[in-house]
Amino acid sequence: MAKSAKKKDPAYLKRNDEFWKQTYDAPNVESWIFRMYGRILRFDYGIDGSKHEKVLDFGCGQGGALNFFDKLGFNCYGVDISENAIKTARKNILHIPPKQLQVIDPKPDANRVFFDGDFDVVISIQTLDFLSNSDFEKAIQSIYNSMKPGAKIYASYNGWSLYLRQHGKYIGDGLWHVKFMTGGNRYKYDTYLNFAKDKKALKKKFSLFEPVYIDYYDASYREEGSEFRYTFFGIKK
Repeated sequence: MAKSAKKKDPAYLKRNDEFWKQTYDAPNVESWIFRMYGRILRFDYGIDGSKHEKVLDFGCGQGGALNFFDKLGFNCYGVDISENAIKTARKNILHIPPKQLQVIDPKPDANRVFFDGDFDVVISIQTLDFLSNSDFEKAIQSIYNSMKPGAKIYASYNGWSLYLRQHGKYIGDGLWHVKFMTGGNRYKYDTYLNFAKDKKALKKKFSLFEPVYIDYYDASYREEGSEFRYTFFGIKK
């Protein structure tokens, strides 16, 4: 199965790349980011931006989270596969030098180090779950390579009950091909996603890191179903 899944990699990565080239608007920080900051980073570890701690957003989109951290004093960097999103982020967050917001190849490289590394904090929200199991391992290794010892990571991952899985077909290597049109043709999904069955499975995925908190967030809109996603907060060993 792993061998056949590997043959599918270029197609799924290309499709996901095309998916994120679609026009969208998401300029605001999500609640699970600023609550994580207040309840964990600042409260548990005293990381509040006052020392200009270096933060990387892997899959930064239009930079909503980075804008939040930038205003707190953090030294912010972001990467994303969407050129349109990075262009918008550079336009919206003028305080962050353009060179610190970069477009990256959809294909992960386990040997990569982002921006010379040495990050204090890495966040990755609704990004890593677009990768196959084998490509996730490469991506998480590159993230690990980019963090200093003791650095913190906060990431989300699709949960098994997330409604999109019900509209998907399993193709191997952890991937589901999801094809779904929302009510009233509001939004069209044709992409590939990965899902974690439970907290134990999520912990295994992030085994490079010492787990601290494994939690979740959920929502439901227009009766489309649960948007359950796990969150992982851990420390580089």
